[in-house]
Amino acid sequence: MSLRRLLCLFPAFVLTTAACALDYPHVTAEPQKTGWPLTAEERAYVVDKPEHDRRPGRESNKHLPQFWPVVPSAGHWGGTSWLDTHAKLVDYVQTNKGPIDVLLVGDSITQQWGSPLDKGVLNDAWKKHFANYKTINIGIGGDKAQNVLWRLDHGGVEGLEPKVVIVMIGNNNMFFVPETGVEAVARGVQMCVANVREKFPKAEVIAAQIVPCQAPGVPFYENIKKTNAALAALKLDSDPKIHVIDLWGNFANADGNIKKALFTPDNIHLSLEGYAVYAERLKPLLDKLVGGKGLGGDVVIPAKKTGAAAPVPASPFASSPSSQTASSAFSATPNEAMLQPTPKTADGKSLVYPYSPYNEGELDPQLTGWPLTDAERAWVTKSEYERKPGHEVQKHLPEMWFVTPTAGHWKPKGGGEGNDWLDHHATIIEKAKAAGANIDIALLGDSITQGWGGGWDGAPFNAAWQKHFGDTKTVNLGIGGDRMEHILWRLDHGALDGVSPKIIILMIGVNNSPLVKANGVPAAAAAHGIKLCVENLRLRCPKSQILLVKILPAFNPSKDVGKEVININAALDTLKLNSDPQVQLLDLASDFTHADGTLKSELYSDKYLHPGAAGYEVFASKLKPVVGTLLGK
Repeated sequence: MSLRRLLCLFPAFVLTTAACALDYPHVTAEPQKTGWPLTAEERAYVVDKPEHDRRPGRESNKHLPQFWPVVPSAGHWGGTSWLDTHAKLVDYVQTNKGPIDVLLVGDSITQQWGSPLDKGVLNDAWKKHFANYKTINIGIGGDKAQNVLWRLDHGGVEGLEPKVVIVMIGNNNMFFVPETGVEAVARGVQMCVANVREKFPKAEVIAAQIVPCQAPGVPFYENIKKTNAALAALKLDSDPKIHVIDLWGNFANADGNIKKALFTPDNIHLSLEGYAVYAERLKPLLDKLVGGKGLGGDVVIPAKKTGAAAPVPASPFASSPSSQTASSAFSATPNEAMLQPTPKTADGKSLVYPYSPYNEGELDPQLTGWPLTDAERAWVTKSEYERKPGHEVQKHLPEMWFVTPTAGHWKPKGGGEGNDWLDHHATIIEKAKAAGANIDIALLGDSITQGWGGGWDGAPFNAAWQKHFGDTKTVNLGIGGDRMEHILWRLDHGALDGVSPKIIILMIGVNNSPLVKANGVPAAAAAHGIKLCVENLRLRCPKSQILLVKILPAFNPSKDVGKEVININAALDTLKLNSDPQVQLLDLASDFTHADGTLKSELYSDKYLHPGAAGYEVFASKLKPVVGTLLGK
């Protein structure tokens, strides 16, 4: 994946392709790559909302602190003050654009080298060692890694041609380490360096690790030390144009205590003596990288050399299958928000789903029940791709796909407009209504469920079902190809209205598994989707027992999609849905795989996915004792 996206997120606002930047691991509601100046709407967004309301995750009511340091976010000091400060620096950069020797990027420790925000005079330490270097300082006190990313992408360095960029950032991220962890901060620093490398591929970059502060045992001190270790592990200097300097030994004694003379009384910011030490440490490396006399003296600016630019390093997240989710987001471990009960709407009739535009009717008028209005029917005749969460705002939000109700879509066999899937859903609703009261079992799921028979296609119940459950009153609501988001939509649109089965057998998720691999949907989000299906059933059929069958082993369990089935099931275990006494879980993995984990292909009609007659017999025999207990037999 290129470091530049082919399209920016808000193309109507983009003035030049230079406004685009890195592919970040998560996209928030904040306009992140649209350049400078801001539109009135963008300005209102970053001024009216405090920074905590714009953090990654807030746009979908999720707590995603692991993304905070690595996703651009405008700072906020109240009112327009932070944005006005950034604007002053942008103006300064524009009046001084062109070749420079050194660009300083960071927070207050960088700002205090001397900044146009102050008197515009570089401090004595810088002037002593680097007087002839044409230097621009864009440090802003209080900035965090995410604020630097935002400024880099919004005019902060546009038009500059630095020989060397010095980046020191991360100190202010320490306030949030209890939530983000130190690894996320290190990745934020890494992302700032990657951003600079992308914008200035010919420049050398000095990445300065965070200087110590306060004292051993103090959380700030300890977390800075851990962050620097995490940053060192990222090996940024494997890129020959990135030079990492560790200042710890220059600012701390052998016993770990800081050298107080090098700090101001707050034990955080550097004194003039501290800047002298910093400058002396920088000098040999900076002199080498600038390469001779700087541009700040009475010199002639050399002509630009021709030739290919140095290769640009990959984004820290470029290898991820999605630019919206990264690292721990791809694990099978649900976050804390997923473990909590899903809230309900004020009238108690529906769940409040993680993707807030759905609940607000901005994506699809989906919470209106059955039958559909003309407008709703017209909406669901669109291809499913056009209705995925995020598509309506030109964002790729795969982590929201499985947890947001979405109608399926089958093109009419005869061609033309329409949605045969909707017709199958309607047929099933009529079947459930016709069965009336006292339904023993309702089957809900995809083609594996449909394969039991008795569904929308008119097929009779298969031999295994008739053998083991022929004496039960059963309704099959399975539709081939369904995913968990389809089940959610169907439940919100009449699938079980007016009926209360004694048992609902749900198995869903195998059709979601390929999207985990191909589109970067977190396995934990898939498990969360199944949880929402269970909660939806509990809401609509509160007297029913729910028997949740974990996804059957499929494909090759040792790799790719087959492995994602295992990951989703593992995440499902973490959610502990059977802590609800009306929810039972059934795991058939050992019945459909050998001891070495390979599939018992003889149980599948196609050798890898759909059960054959033998497979349904095994399935039914495992269901029977559980169903018998639930029915009181």
